[in-house]
Amino acid sequence: MHKRLAALLLIFCLLFTMAPAAFAATDLRSVDGLYAKQQTASTCTLASAAMMMRRRAYLDGIEDWDSITESSLRRVAWSYVGLSHEFTAKGITVQHGDFTSDTSVENQLITLLKQHPEGIVVYDRKVPHAILVTDYTDGQFYCADPSSVVAAGRIPASQATISISKAQYYWYVAADTNRPIGVSGTLTATELVYPARLGMGSDFDFAGKLTSPGNITNVRITLQNDSGNVAADATAQPNAPEYDLSGINDQLDLSSLNVGNYTMQLTADDEYGARICLRKQVLVMKGDTTSGVYSGKAPELNNINAVNLVETGFDVECEATDEDGTNLSVVYSAWADGKQFTISQIAQRNGDTYTTHIDANASLLGIDSFLINITVMDSDGNSARGALLVKVGVEEDDSATTGSSLVADQKVM
Repeated sequence: MHKRLAALLLIFCLLFTMAPAAFAATDLRSVDGLYAKQQTASTCTLASAAMMMRRRAYLDGIEDWDSITESSLRRVAWSYVGLSHEFTAKGITVQHGDFTSDTSVENQLITLLKQHPEGIVVYDRKVPHAILVTDYTDGQFYCADPSSVVAAGRIPASQATISISKAQYYWYVAADTNRPIGVSGTLTATELVYPARLGMGSDFDFAGKLTSPGNITNVRITLQNDSGNVAADATAQPNAPEYDLSGINDQLDLSSLNVGNYTMQLTADDEYGARICLRKQVLVMKGDTTSGVYSGKAPELNNINAVNLVETGFDVECEATDEDGTNLSVVYSAWADGKQFTISQIAQRNGDTYTTHIDANASLLGIDSFLINITVMDSDGNSARGALLVKVGVEEDDSATTGSSLVADQKVM
């Protein structure tokens, strides 16, 4: 007979989930049908949750995403005290969280929105009212407010009937069975053309492509001299899943560089928190210009498993390889109840296998479900990511000699 220590919790989604190309996150900004007004004076939370789940279903490519409505959710999501703290509809699970007091609500929302492009429902119990915060774009929050006294659709959060800075609680998409399972790629630079040797007085046109499963938010190319001073600098904010580096050339003039050695650095960030930091040496001298070409391949991440389960935690292991033969760094972080309880830590290596210990005492934490995020990065800045969902329980044997032992249901996400 199998018994659980406690009812197994459905937990939150990956930090780094890739949306299907046909439903890119930018599309959500112009799809008015995703939004709705509340049907009664007391159902602002229900209407906001419906809009959030519509956006998630739209990203998943579900054709009848518009079937998610306030009315359709009422049976599973509404109780006599308001919106339930946990409910599931159409394969999408929503859970409740509290904003902490150690940092501003705005900063917490920026982090949450990087993880949840479908948006976050925020609630100010003092008003009381809830809205769906949809995105943070160009330094400004946007939302959909279900109140009938403000405009419909996606609007600046400054026009909403509540101030997000005063919110105490939020709801978020905690799990989504509609998403593809497996290891996803991350921000990558390919076909980069840069000046390995630059003829003095000559300019150069950079080329190459950046790709990401989400939007690329920032791109920067700098050239630094041996003293560490920046001799050339250019930036871009694409806010798109692809960026052609030729678009940055009009900001760069390399013809004035003096003879010497320079370090060319390409940095890029995406909305999921991935970063590339690629460095190449550039020699400026008299003579002809020669190009360097970089077309890195992302490392591979396979065979993610939880092993050695004991009362005080378990080990997580994976296999990481790289075709380019560069050195790899594998970093783990562990989450439970919507909070990161183990800060990112470097895994121990044995050949191609990387292992780390997760201190996950369920009785101490009051939980039995964990999400382990794994990021493998090569020395050129390319990376791959995966996640392991671990649900800990107890297996009891009727035999007096065998007793009980911990078991883990696990799923690579």
